[in-house]
Amino acid sequence: MKQPFLVICSCLLVTTMALGQNKKSISDKDLITICKTWGLLKYYEPVLSSGKIDADSLLVTALDQKLPAEKTIADWIDFLKTKTVIKKAEAVICKDQDNRNLSTAWIQKDKNLNAAQKKYLSALVSSNQIPGGYYCQKPDFIRYSGGNEKTYTEKALQENYRILNLFRAWNVIEYFYPYKYGISKQWDDVLKEFIPLVKNATDALSYKKTMMLFSGSIEDTHSRIEPVNYKEIFGNYGAPFTYQIAENKIVVTKPVDVEICKALGIEYGDVIETVNGESIDRIIQRNSKYISASNTSVKIRDSYNYMFYGEKGNFTIKGYDKNKKPFEKKIDRIDRTGGLWFENGIPDNSLVRYDETAKKVIYSAINKDNIGYIDFSFFETSEVDSIMKAMKNTKGIVFDLRGYSTNGGVVKTFNYLFPEPKWFGILTRPDFGKPGRFCWQDYIIREDYKYIGKENPDYYKGHVVILINENTQSLFEMWSMIFKTAPNITVIGSQTAGADGNETTIPLVNGEKMIFSGVGIFYPDKKETQRIGIVPDIKVKPTISDLQNKRDPLIEKGFEVILKK
Repeated sequence: MKQPFLVICSCLLVTTMALGQNKKSISDKDLITICKTWGLLKYYEPVLSSGKIDADSLLVTALDQKLPAEKTIADWIDFLKTKTVIKKAEAVICKDQDNRNLSTAWIQKDKNLNAAQKKYLSALVSSNQIPGGYYCQKPDFIRYSGGNEKTYTEKALQENYRILNLFRAWNVIEYFYPYKYGISKQWDDVLKEFIPLVKNATDALSYKKTMMLFSGSIEDTHSRIEPVNYKEIFGNYGAPFTYQIAENKIVVTKPVDVEICKALGIEYGDVIETVNGESIDRIIQRNSKYISASNTSVKIRDSYNYMFYGEKGNFTIKGYDKNKKPFEKKIDRIDRTGGLWFENGIPDNSLVRYDETAKKVIYSAINKDNIGYIDFSFFETSEVDSIMKAMKNTKGIVFDLRGYSTNGGVVKTFNYLFPEPKWFGILTRPDFGKPGRFCWQDYIIREDYKYIGKENPDYYKGHVVILINENTQSLFEMWSMIFKTAPNITVIGSQTAGADGNETTIPLVNGEKMIFSGVGIFYPDKKETQRIGIVPDIKVKPTISDLQNKRDPLIEKGFEVILKK
């Protein structure tokens, strides 16, 4: 019986709203009101939030009728008032509330809403009735879940569906992004900015660019549009080499095509100051808006996605070689759709090697000064015990957290480093009974992992150093938080990616997805990590000279700190 009910309701809605049809375009100001009201109804109104009425049809029909906001909302409210659901009293699910993201002041301020509409919407928010979670919640899931959202692949480029796409994504961030309060722009201003952009994005490429810009607007390194295909907007061709940026200049670090680089005289350590006459800073400023970043460090890191890219052709670089000799070179771009392309130009780590005999990566070592080194991104759960026991009597251990893996089993490491279990962090999760509000939770991983480590009087007594930089992200930022609770710890490096919290998906109308951080991660004292990242005790960044001479100043500093203890 549910399907006929949906069909009948949708038909009644179309019939009702067809009366008084007005084909004039809807003003952007009216669209702002419609977007915000639709989102509030979608997540708070009992019938709509339970999925008894199709929220997309409600909006698309209104966009098609092109009525002013006040008339559209009047029709919505009149229609929804005719429906009833079983009322449920609000359960006590949020003892420690975080209300920084929850604000309904716009209802009273919005001049497109009349007094009765303002009263109705305000009553929905203040009601003790639990709204349905059809469009946002999955049982036993602490993050937003849009599993019931629909896609409209064939209609995705039609204006009404482009607007639906924006309104859907904007409202998910409005109600379920834990760090919305930290976005540098007012979130209402972002909506105002993107309505005309989306209306004018009439072809697939401009639409893709616009949604990438929107994803970037939440300033979250996790955020992106999937599938990720930066070639669409930056071009299929790139440089025959990779690089790192130091001191606002590019340093060549790896050849992609050895023969081409040799023919052009491009060598490891060459410094590039301009590309086609533009400074490196200017290129980053112009293009980084398409790639979401929590901080400037990530904007610089992710420049490999566009720095030399374009269509088939060439680009001109100016700079100097290792001997300070100036050069100017015209370089033909190479096709980057094949398997040759490296995503970054990080120099090889001399402490990590592949053992041909054992057919495995050797990622740990004890040097001549009796200092241990472990690249945490390669650490295997099965080797934690043997490696940590082997390093028991070292002067210190350097843990390198500049890589990434999803291996949660390495949490065993902390059993060796802590004299007792440590409480390392808390989180905020959405309160689905009051969308927009978040709840503080006094653990991050699971309740039985609130404390990491164990009672261990024979814990490691040497000095511990962790190395971090802009590549330290998400799970590895959480590992960094845990490491910081160890005794005798020094953090060396630079600002991390500032993106902590599970990746969460917004289904888009064209079948693509927008990703964002779905829970908020904090230190036990509620100090933030998002955008800020993990703050080092000793700041170290590679210089041009370091890169040219294949020196890793972070590792060197780590060993130096341990030797001085």
